[in-house]
Amino acid sequence: MIDFTFTTKTFTRVCLLCGCIAPSTFADPIQDQIDLMQQRIDAVETETDEMRTTLDIIRTEAEENWLSEERTVQIRSIVHDVLSDADSRSNLVGDGLLGGWDEGFFIASSDGRFKLKVGGLLQERYIMNYLRVGLPTVASGGSNDRWRAGFESTRTRLNISGHIFDRDTTFLIQPGFGWLDPNAFVSAFANQYQTKIESRLWDAWIKFKLGDEWSAKAGIFMLPFSRESLVSDMYQLAVDRSLIDYRLGLGRSEGVEFTWARDNTRAFFALSDGSIALGGSDAGLRSQTPPWSGLGNNVDWSVTSRAEFLLDGNWEQFNQFTSPPGSSVASMFGIAIHAQQGERGGDAVPQDQIGITADYSVHFDGGTLFASGTIHNQENAVTPGGRVPNVDWVGYVLQGSLYTSHTTEVFMRFEGGGARQNEAGGDDVHILTTGVNWYLDGQGLKITSDFGWSLGEVSLQMQNYMVGWRGSANRNAEWLFRTQLQLAF
Repeated sequence: MIDFTFTTKTFTRVCLLCGCIAPSTFADPIQDQIDLMQQRIDAVETETDEMRTTLDIIRTEAEENWLSEERTVQIRSIVHDVLSDADSRSNLVGDGLLGGWDEGFFIASSDGRFKLKVGGLLQERYIMNYLRVGLPTVASGGSNDRWRAGFESTRTRLNISGHIFDRDTTFLIQPGFGWLDPNAFVSAFANQYQTKIESRLWDAWIKFKLGDEWSAKAGIFMLPFSRESLVSDMYQLAVDRSLIDYRLGLGRSEGVEFTWARDNTRAFFALSDGSIALGGSDAGLRSQTPPWSGLGNNVDWSVTSRAEFLLDGNWEQFNQFTSPPGSSVASMFGIAIHAQQGERGGDAVPQDQIGITADYSVHFDGGTLFASGTIHNQENAVTPGGRVPNVDWVGYVLQGSLYTSHTTEVFMRFEGGGARQNEAGGDDVHILTTGVNWYLDGQGLKITSDFGWSLGEVSLQMQNYMVGWRGSANRNAEWLFRTQLQLAF
């Protein structure tokens, strides 16, 4: 029989033998199990992090949606309160009457059928003129003073506009105080200076929309001839329009004008009482500005037509002669023709005239270029020296501008022309004007200063006190400084 009784000595030997065998027999499987468990733990931690990130995103989106819904409810409540308050305030003025500011003060009916807009224009100007030689004498209506300077309120007027009965019937009325003789040669076409600033009327018309492309207006308006004249007084580049435009442009008249407009083309056709520019109508003998009497001694007929072609940009860009920084490129070409026939009654010598003008305008990002040319032919033209059987008038204007900052713009203009016949004056006007605009608040509040130098002659035919040029029969004999503060709304 085998004895399994272990002695202490035998047990110790067995333990030592097992301890020696275990590392070599079991070490590798245990380490593999530990590594596998560590991998599983790492995978669980990774999945846990991804789940936490996903839960955070879901929680954030839920909170944002909740805040958006709450914000929407609050905004709706605020808008409702504001509208209710506006309705209550408008009811204090009238049934459904609305009012406020939209590039001018306005009041309007809630149904949109009636709207009245009130604006204004103030131009306060300082002018200094110097004549080196060729001083006009007191006997001729002038002064022996070489230096003439002073302040004036060149234009002070209201702009009352809007629509009535529906949006297709609009109107404009511009009453105020200003020069009475901006386009006529001299008072009553005599050899006298005209320096009167009195109450007067600028535009006053009613306009009807006849269709998608056609409209018509009746009243007093700027004849559709030169672009310088068609750009409003408040949107000019220099202190005022060029001397050439005041002499060869047509100014205002009264009558009917039809307009046809498409996206890139528009045309104007006017039947009127004619223009007193260049002494073209005896209506100026009684009143230098319209309205004139329908049975007065003006013209038998007068027709003016202008076509404009938009080559780039939009029409609104050409409502002014400036192009602020950030503006898109735009260009336009215009051409116009005018003809009028004087009265044929009694012993009056009939005066007929025909004229044509063309212009090209380019607007850049912060800069502009403009060029125009005008030709007139007159029969039995009225001049300070008497009537001349035939007179040809030629004029041109070149101007450009550039912004040096967002509120500062420099510009330069060169103009020239006059009568080609010596018996009508035969002068050759050449004027260089340079200046700067400071836009304190856009066109609404700006300061314009410019300096002009006459390189030719300024005859009595061409002189114009409103823009500051006195007559001078000598070349390089006259210069002009002007500065103007404008408020427009």
